[in-house]
Amino acid sequence: MQTKKYELNERAYLTSYIYDDYRVDAPPAAKPAVIICPGGGWITLSEREGEPIAIEFAKRGYIAFVLHYSVSDEPVTPGDFGLIHRAMEEMETSYGILCDLAKEQVAEPRQISVLGFSAGGQLAALFAAKHPELFSCILCYPLLDIADEIRFVSSSMCLKENREIMEKCFSVIGVSAEREKDWSSIDPIEQITPDMPRTFIWHGATDDLVRVTGSLNYARKLLKSSARTELHIYDNCGHGISLGTRETAAVEKEINRYGTVWFAQLLRWMEELENEKK
Repeated sequence: MQTKKYELNERAYLTSYIYDDYRVDAPPAAKPAVIICPGGGWITLSEREGEPIAIEFAKRGYIAFVLHYSVSDEPVTPGDFGLIHRAMEEMETSYGILCDLAKEQVAEPRQISVLGFSAGGQLAALFAAKHPELFSCILCYPLLDIADEIRFVSSSMCLKENREIMEKCFSVIGVSAEREKDWSSIDPIEQITPDMPRTFIWHGATDDLVRVTGSLNYARKLLKSSARTELHIYDNCGHGISLGTRETAAVEKEINRYGTVWFAQLLRWMEELENEKK
């Protein structure tokens, strides 16, 4: 396994993962690539949603990149979306690195995807809306509909401890329930266009942190906009399971067989997409 670290700024960096090919007769070839954005509520980054995912992609012939984007635990003034704007700039820089690798015939320019978990899914979806040329966008229990999530957080259905978590997450990205008209620029569902790259979404039906209804609303609007998508909802599956294995679980409930299922279904979908685009 070869890894390389790219410093993006004083806070953010990109790490690449690529498996060595030991076959003597293996011809050099550009590889498909994926930028992975871990979750963490914009406060931290979940390592369980970074390197383990990159390794699974690298095993299958991808160049996988994990983006350690800017996060913060400091609340900001409502309407101050500086943290997300910085992360978007870091995504753009990362994408530029991949495009340079494509010019060197290391990465396949027609097969660059973005993948994000939770808050990282919000980032990946916002980036995909600006880059219709991407091969695909992959969203894992993502935050895609801010208004829907705020309604849930404000309701009696939301557990007190989860309400406190989500209110903290919103506070660091400048989102306030009283200023709904302001946040459209950072709300993925408001950025959908008919030119969106093909999108794969999965979510747990029992996710009590980021509600599955946001993914449903997002997929519905994608389809209404004639953008192609595939959506999977898994019963008895909560938030933050990563690959669902004991190795990627922070707590017992995150060991979940759907972690294996979603990744297998994603690989099948990407293979079909590749064949369709040939």
